[in-house]
Amino acid sequence: MIDRRARYLEIAQELFAENGFVGTTMDMIVARAGGSKATLYKYFPSKDALIAGLMDEVVNTISRQAPMPDLDGMTIDQALMKIGLGFLQGVSSPRAVALLRLCLGEYGRFPELSRVVWEHGPAVTYANFQRFLQEREQAGEIGGIEDYQFAAEQFIAAIVGHIQLKVAMGIADPPSPEECERRVASVVRTFLARYGRTGQ
Repeated sequence: MIDRRARYLEIAQELFAENGFVGTTMDMIVARAGGSKATLYKYFPSKDALIAGLMDEVVNTISRQAPMPDLDGMTIDQALMKIGLGFLQGVSSPRAVALLRLCLGEYGRFPELSRVVWEHGPAVTYANFQRFLQEREQAGEIGGIEDYQFAAEQFIAAIVGHIQLKVAMGIADPPSPEECERRVASVVRTFLARYGRTGQ
């Protein structure tokens, strides 16, 4: 059985890449995906909703790779490794890269697009990670965090660097599993040297 919602997202991503956000219409999506406009609107009442759905899938991918409840039995360094790897693999995924390219290409004509992507992507990731930091600080594993948003940016930005941008620009390939491990491990050591309380 066809997962109609997933099919619409797949086709929308293809058409956005081919025609841009402004140049893609809901009729074009229905024509390529099949079905009816009424069915498409049931899942996604606007192109904004399609963009939000695509970004939600990226966040869900990251969450599946590093689910927060599964981190409870891990030490702080193990948990940070899992979170970091999930995030790096997520932001360098084809869908995340395609959305970044779309935002960069359409900002001048449709700046609202960037807000939708931010609110459904990085903003969610930062909020989840800040909650994780607060829980681990309460447990006594880390400390000295004066600004949770800044600490989250230190960790996440150090992991991502310019990797996603370089992949989106076509001047680099997504990092290999070995590169991801090496990069995230280095960032975890640096982060814990600043905030760690258990001698990692």
